[in-house]
Order: sequence, then structure tokens, then C-alpha cells
Amino acid sequence: MEEEKKEKNNNLPNPEPSSPPPPPSPSPSQSQSQSPPPVTPPPSSSYTPSEEKLEFFKREEIKTMEKDLFLLREEEAKKERERIAGLKTEEIKKRVEEKKEERPVEERVQKIERKFLPPVFTQPIFSKLSSKEKIFIRVITIIVVVLLIFLVVTFGRWYSSEMEKISLPPQSQIVITSPTPTITPETIPQAEATPTPSPTPIFSIEEKLLNSGYVVPKNPRLIDTIIIHSTYNTSGDDVYDTEKVIQEFKKNRVASHYLVNREGKIYQLAPDKAIAYHAGKSIMPDGSRKNAINNFSIGIELIYKEEDSPNEIQYQALVWLVKTLKEKYNISNENILGHKDISTTDKTDPWNFDWSYFRSLLQ
Repeated sequence: MEEEKKEKNNNLPNPEPSSPPPPPSPSPSQSQSQSPPPVTPPPSSSYTPSEEKLEFFKREEIKTMEKDLFLLREEEAKKERERIAGLKTEEIKKRVEEKKEERPVEERVQKIERKFLPPVFTQPIFSKLSSKEKIFIRVITIIVVVLLIFLVVTFGRWYSSEMEKISLPPQSQIVITSPTPTITPETIPQAEATPTPSPTPIFSIEEKLLNSGYVVPKNPRLIDTIIIHSTYNTSGDDVYDTEKVIQEFKKNRVASHYLVNREGKIYQLAPDKAIAYHAGKSIMPDGSRKNAINNFSIGIELIYKEEDSPNEIQYQALVWLVKTLKEKYNISNENILGHKDISTTDKTDPWNFDWSYFRSLLQ
């Protein structure tokens, strides 16, 4: 029994130590006579030197953990950078391989571009464009080139048709069956005899357009007058030299639409639609169109000297040309005039021109 009681007593919990008794409160007389001692904070019952060390260790451990976390983050960032760099290098390698595969095709395209495209499309600026932009520009270029070719072909057809209108119709051509006599001032005096009409030879117009001496208006012009002139080579040598006469026209920046040389050959120096500078200061016989006859007229030059007159072949060529222009532009005989008939200066050409004979050939 006693042993069981001892075991029970041992198993009981230890009683808490009793707190010390509170100090006796001083009496009022003692508190008045004695000064209060300095107040010192009582030592905390829960703070011990061993706990201070624990706090220190905890702080050190926290610092160590922060360093470890920083190092871990740096290592993760480094691995991420290496991973991204690896991806970039792989992409670069792939792109290089793709470019190597595409390079033969690009080289072929560049060779074709150098051959067929203008230099502007092979410049570095054009190479920076995307493939869609390049295709768009090439399509526009092809369309423009096709349009230009179409315009050139259309203009060529129109021009050839206009030239065909000037030439004489086949039914109006007369073939010469006998030689045509040539009448000169030495054989027949001007005042006594008039040359007799002869069969009209076949004539044609040789185009020899000048680069100056006329202007082509934007709008089509009205043509209702023909002005006949005469000229010759004033630079010496052969006065009937056609090329020298044309060179003088170029030098003086003047032109007539047609030129008939001494052999009866007809040259066109300016298009009919052009305003040629041949009439100068002039006015119509009725007082109209002062200094504006060039706008409505076609000028024809005959090559011969002032003391000469047109020979028979020149008369025939002139008549053929005037008839052609009359039919084409519906010109009346009253508006077929000489330079001296309209000039307000001292012009006297065409010299020694037989108007009665000329008008008889026009009938």
C-alpha cells in the first residue's frame, strides 16, 4: 500500500512556486520624509542571455537565406538568358539555312531584274521592300510599258494614215507617154509667150521634217489658205542646192510646210497641223487676220533665183500639190495667194510667177 501511495505521489505534477510576498507599503509619514529612490525597470522575467544569442543566430540565418535566394535567382536568370540565347542562335541558324536554300532563286531573280528592269529597281532601296511591294511595283511597271507600246503603235498607224491622205489617189495619176519639153526664159520670152500645158507627171512627197521653224498647237487648227513663196541658196555655190536652202531655214528658225526644188521634187518640212513661220508680218487682202495668217495657212516654197521663173516641172509639181491640199482641206481658189499679196513689208515673191498659167492648170 505504501509503495502504491509513493508512486501516486510521484506521478502528481509539481506545484508552481509561490510568488514572493509583496513588499509592505510605506506609511504616509515615511513617504513624506524620505525621497523616492530612482526608478529602475525591473528585469524582464522572459529575457535571458541565451535567448539573445538565439535572436542573433536567427538574424544571421535570415541574411544567409537572403543571400542564397539572391544567388538562386541570379542562377535562374543566367539559365534563362542562356536558354533564350540558345533559341536565338537556333533561329539564326535556321534563317541562315533558309537563306542558303533561297539564294539560288534570288540570284536568278536578280539576274532577270538586271536584264529587263530599269536600274532604279535594282537599287538598295528597292531591295529593302517586301515581296508584295516588289510584285505590285513590277505589275504597275508592266502595265505602264504596255500602255506606252500601245500609244506608240496607235500613233504610228494614225501618222501613216495621215501621210496616205496627202499622197495622190491612184486614179488621178497620169503616166507620161512622151518626154515633157522644158521651157526656160532663154527659149521663150516671158512677155511674148505662155507655156502650154503638158501631161502631169507622177509626183510624191518626201518627208524631211525640220526640228524648228514651227509649232504644233494643242487643238486642231483650221486650214483655208495657201501661200506660195520663192527662195534660193544665198550662201554661194549652187543657188538651187536644196540642202543649203534647208540649212538656211534651220539657221533662221523659219520653215514652210513644203519645198519644191528645181527638179520638181516635193519635200515636206513641217506637218500640216503645225503652225509654220513663213508668212511674217502680213494681212489678208480683205484686211483680216493681221499678223495671224500662219495660223490658218500652208506655205509652199519654190527654189529659183529672182531673175528666173519657175520651170515647167515646178509648175506641174506645184499644181499637183495645191490640188491635193485643196481637196483635203476644201480651200477656195481665192485663198491661194503669193507672199507679196499678203506681206505688209517689201516682200515680192514669188518672183516672175505666171499666175494665169498656174490658175489654168488648176481648172
